[in-house]
Amino acid sequence: MSSFLKNNAPARGYILAYYPDTLVFEPYILQGDCPVFEGWEALRGAKPRECHLFDDSREVRIINRESAKDRLEIVLTREEERGMDPDLIFVEDVLVKPQYAGGGGRPKTLKIINRYRYSAFDTLTLDNYRISCEAAQLKRRELL
Repeated sequence: MSSFLKNNAPARGYILAYYPDTLVFEPYILQGDCPVFEGWEALRGAKPRECHLFDDSREVRIINRESAKDRLEIVLTREEERGMDPDLIFVEDVLVKPQYAGGGGRPKTLKIINRYRYSAFDTLTLDNYRISCEAAQLKRRELL
């Protein structure tokens, strides 16, 4: 994908990627600047619309915007959340759809850490979110 991944993505974690005709949710290992996961060879050269690489403390998100003909590269960390107002962080545990959960080292739940802020009009708005999974789930998974 890019040196952005090599410099920012967790060395091991999960990839959640949306391609035009498929969804990938697999454990991965970063080799150089390429996430290697089950079935990655078939997708080599394909450009995901959105890609999340994450572990329990860091998420790297890449969004390929066709309309703007550019891409957004975002890094979100647990460390950033430590300096935020705890009343503006909401954590939810989300069940993974059964067809993707449990097998192949994939977790049955994900944590979504929602980051809120107040707008100029004093309305509460979602500023960003980070996908995470428990460290215990990462340790249990089987990688390639």
